[in-house]
Amino acid sequence: MSYEIIRQLALGSVNETLTNQAEALQKLDQQYQSSEFSQKQLLQSLDILYKTVSPGNNGKIVVLGIGKSYKIATKILSTLNSLSLHSHVLHPSEALHGDLGVLKDQDCLILLSASGNTPELIQLLPHISTEIPVILLTCSKDSKLSKHSQVKSLLYAELPAHLKEDTIHGVPAPTISTTLSLALADATVLALSEMLEADVLKRKKMFSMKHPGGSIGSDLSHLNDNLLLKASTRGEDEVSNQKASCSSQASSNSLFSLNNLKQALATKSSDTSYNPDSNGSSLVSSDDEYSEKRNELPQVMAIYKYD
Repeated sequence: MSYEIIRQLALGSVNETLTNQAEALQKLDQQYQSSEFSQKQLLQSLDILYKTVSPGNNGKIVVLGIGKSYKIATKILSTLNSLSLHSHVLHPSEALHGDLGVLKDQDCLILLSASGNTPELIQLLPHISTEIPVILLTCSKDSKLSKHSQVKSLLYAELPAHLKEDTIHGVPAPTISTTLSLALADATVLALSEMLEADVLKRKKMFSMKHPGGSIGSDLSHLNDNLLLKASTRGEDEVSNQKASCSSQASSNSLFSLNNLKQALATKSSDTSYNPDSNGSSLVSSDDEYSEKRNELPQVMAIYKYD
């Protein structure tokens, strides 16, 4: 097979994958518009999340997954943090070796498992306090985890058989399942933030405070109180520096004038020595100039005192 044929086959594979991804997302949209089961489970999940992070409860949302699901969990965590929703990500292996200490009874737990049968998560659940409600984000509603007594609700993303990864590519590498999980998680988190704060301007302002960097931060800089305060303080500092500079310059000028006057007076005083051949003309001239300089002294001293 020539390399050109291989390239064309690869192009066809990419197009097929994108088409399947788009179809899967479209079916997910239709699912949540028509399925009462999915809607009910979603609302129960939102109730748990809302109660956990609502003011006065001081709980946090802990997201947990392994493998590719752990990568999705870290993305969910980042979105929660940027929306000012207290959250934490947990790896099941680390959890069994001490990290379970991060969980408190007022928290809630989101488990990510496309199959719903992930052994590490099943092994972990008995060690989770029954006071902590568990939400399962999954592509299977008939699994060991979905039927577990500690799982209170599902975030269910149905994956039709003809769209499963091994059906399309012959290899069960998570692609469409992770796309569906991430899309459903993002939609749920955004809905939660709107439940907690209905005012879009306030939400945007809060978001700008947590995301000052990049082009997003630049676009929202006019809403960021920290940046506005910094700009205001910088402006006040510049005005203060200008005032200080002017004051320093005025003081220097005053001191310069005073020193010049003192030197002039000293020079004129030495010029008043009596010369018998001068017939007093030099003395009179020096006295007149001396009087003029003495008249200037109060003005200069006034400037010096003011500064």
